[in-house]
Amino acid sequence: MPTNAGIEYALANEEYVKAGTTAERLAALKKMISTSPKHKSAEKLNAQLKRRLAELKKDIIKDKKAGKSKSFAIRKEGAATVVFLGTNGSDKTKVFSKLAGIEYKKDNEYKPEMRMMPFEGIWLQGIDLPVIYSGYASSAVAGPVFDMIRTADYIVYVCKSNAEVEAIQSELRKKEVHFQGKPFIVISSAENPEQFKKDIWVKLSKIRVYTKTRGIVAGKPVILHRDATVKHMADAVHKDFARKFRFAKVWGQSARFPGQQVGLGHKLKDKDIVELFID
Repeated sequence: MPTNAGIEYALANEEYVKAGTTAERLAALKKMISTSPKHKSAEKLNAQLKRRLAELKKDIIKDKKAGKSKSFAIRKEGAATVVFLGTNGSDKTKVFSKLAGIEYKKDNEYKPEMRMMPFEGIWLQGIDLPVIYSGYASSAVAGPVFDMIRTADYIVYVCKSNAEVEAIQSELRKKEVHFQGKPFIVISSAENPEQFKKDIWVKLSKIRVYTKTRGIVAGKPVILHRDATVKHMADAVHKDFARKFRFAKVWGQSARFPGQQVGLGHKLKDKDIVELFID
């Protein structure tokens, strides 16, 4: 988040990330511009936002001229969103199909395809993006595709050479798609899908925490950032739980012993089980 950005900007940015259509993305981007910091150190941010708005409007006009009234934007789901990038003939769709556990039929070249990828009790959202070619950044469909890359949690380049990676990144730079430390990997195949998904999960810097109520552990975990505390979990479960908090009991890697009683500041670890006690 930019320096001194207020809550309104943060909420608008969240709307932009979760936008499922071009119209929603346009509305959220306008909110980001109106609520962004206006001090000198934020000039670069504001310039980027305005350029992105101009590009989005151009893409809308191109789509209308081409008779494309519907956007193929995909709403974010699951514990994390992983996008797959590749050039023509890179086996991108073959790798994607193997990780998603579906039958490979033919390469996906023209539009995003989404499949949920199962991994140890959670779902990772996988998106097989169209092939990236020289000049793709100027195409009518580049805007929504590049926005999916911007908002993804993890990027998989399926490439057979460094030249292919550079060709893709060259197109992304034309639209100012910058990753700012976003995790990525370059592969040519995925021989061990489960291990590969495990490697992705580790690099995502997220943890799975399970709630426990009256002796019953929830089947679906709460997804938190690494180094999250009991307070973060309480806030994720219910907005009032941190305020009404008395104590918690923890089972798992972060506990010194099963059922350790802890406070809000206790740091959690992956696959911990937490029972919250509130007033």
